[in-house]
Amino acid sequence: MAQPMHVERQEAYEWPVSVYLFFGGLGGALMALAFIFHFFAATQVMIPLTVVSALVLFALAGAFLVFFDLERPINAVFSLNNFTKSGVSWDVILIGFNYVAGILFVLPQFAYVPVLSGISQALTPYQVFFGAIAALAGFLFPIISGGLLAAPASIPLWHTPALPLLFLITSFELALAFLGSLFPVSGTLYTVFAGGIFAFSLLAFGISLAYLEHTHNGPVEATEGMHRMLKTPRFLLLYPLVGLLFPLVLSAYLVFGGLESTWAMLALTVALFLGGFALRNCLILNGIETYPWPY
Repeated sequence: MAQPMHVERQEAYEWPVSVYLFFGGLGGALMALAFIFHFFAATQVMIPLTVVSALVLFALAGAFLVFFDLERPINAVFSLNNFTKSGVSWDVILIGFNYVAGILFVLPQFAYVPVLSGISQALTPYQVFFGAIAALAGFLFPIISGGLLAAPASIPLWHTPALPLLFLITSFELALAFLGSLFPVSGTLYTVFAGGIFAFSLLAFGISLAYLEHTHNGPVEATEGMHRMLKTPRFLLLYPLVGLLFPLVLSAYLVFGGLESTWAMLALTVALFLGGFALRNCLILNGIETYPWPY
């Protein structure tokens, strides 16, 4: 039986992809939350600002993917060549759905603007429909982009269903903290935000432990890749400590201690921002390619 050979690291994805994964996942989570806000007592500016934030993040994600990773922007036209099988193509499609459906979803919120009043009134009966499309596309983005990494069997560190779940959970966790620090939430709404962050923190903690166990008992390349990550100071500091344990402890204190603090939400936002990006960046940089495939 041939012994697996491995190179130092994979060469397909560079650091701009981690920025793309991070901004795109956060934008998708914000779009899904904007649709949820539609059914509750959201303020006049909460839904529009949330949607605009999501679209800006998608624009940043697309810019990093096209201009920094593909190096030649014209290469973007080939991203839809094989949309039935390509994860990148589906990411591009989801971003497109988010832009079109997201704009159509939020336009009825601007009925008070004279120039937009006509189209806003015409779109009002279909607002929930367009919002549902945008929310579904936003929800699926971190799953499919995480699946894009998890698909190659030649990189054992990535080849696990834990990655799409981690990308999804950390995106929604950061989105809640970001909105909690952006808008003046209080009372029951503050408790809902803090409780959501606490629940997502628990899920992220449990899946991270399962992922660690998976790499420990998996192929040697997966174990080696995880060991490299754990020996990297920025990963060890920014994800397990700052991005995982700190939000878990602080959100638990907010929920069970009854504390309401805008500064606490801001601290959670910064911690989850640093931890979420460190997770994606270090995963990208420590993927070790092996052939023959160990699976």
